[in-house]
Amino acid sequence: MPVVARSLLFCLALSGTGAVLAEQAALPYLPANQFRLADYLPPPPTVDSSLQQSDLTAVLAAQAARSSAQVSRVQQDDEWEDSVFHFARESLGAGFSIERLPLTRAFFRRAQEDLVQFLMPAKHSYGRPRPYEASALVKPVLPPPEGDSYPSGHSMNGYLNATLLSMALPEKRSELFSRAQINADSRVIAGVHFPSDLEGGKISAAVLAARLLDDPRAAADFEAVKQEIRGALASAD
Repeated sequence: MPVVARSLLFCLALSGTGAVLAEQAALPYLPANQFRLADYLPPPPTVDSSLQQSDLTAVLAAQAARSSAQVSRVQQDDEWEDSVFHFARESLGAGFSIERLPLTRAFFRRAQEDLVQFLMPAKHSYGRPRPYEASALVKPVLPPPEGDSYPSGHSMNGYLNATLLSMALPEKRSELFSRAQINADSRVIAGVHFPSDLEGGKISAAVLAARLLDDPRAAADFEAVKQEIRGALASAD
């Protein structure tokens, strides 16, 4: 699921860290063999376990209560490319935009490449069926996502966004993590994930955030991103 870097012409005028970050927007920061995400995760519930049945019951309950407004929100939250801007729009306002934040856009695109390269092997190692594969009673409202069910990539992405953005804007931490929970819950409402998949995604985000910020290149770029975000939001007020 590569995240393809598109028009970043507005970055060409930047020098130093900004120019390098823009040029490498589609490349992950970390080597793919640095760690195995599955080593940090509890296994998902087994097929015939009571935990699996509880997971399925929760999916069916969310489906029964699903409203048209929730379906609309679920479809919006399915967005992947440059999703950090959709994710944080309500919390951070109009100043948090692609047009105003080229370094932020490039950094989060690279972070998503890291997410995908560590997530997909973990999904494959567990091979957990999606809810609609486990039960014909589940009627998803999204196209079949790529990969297996555990851990949830969208949950991981949302919590990674919340973790990094709250480091730039600690006063927004509560709002950002509430948004991450809403983003994660949308996957159960959509019928494409079990609740335990979301918890796996949350743990995975914490692991990846720590690894990224331990990388000198990612950490240096993130310092520039924090300054850019604060400047953009201040000038938008």
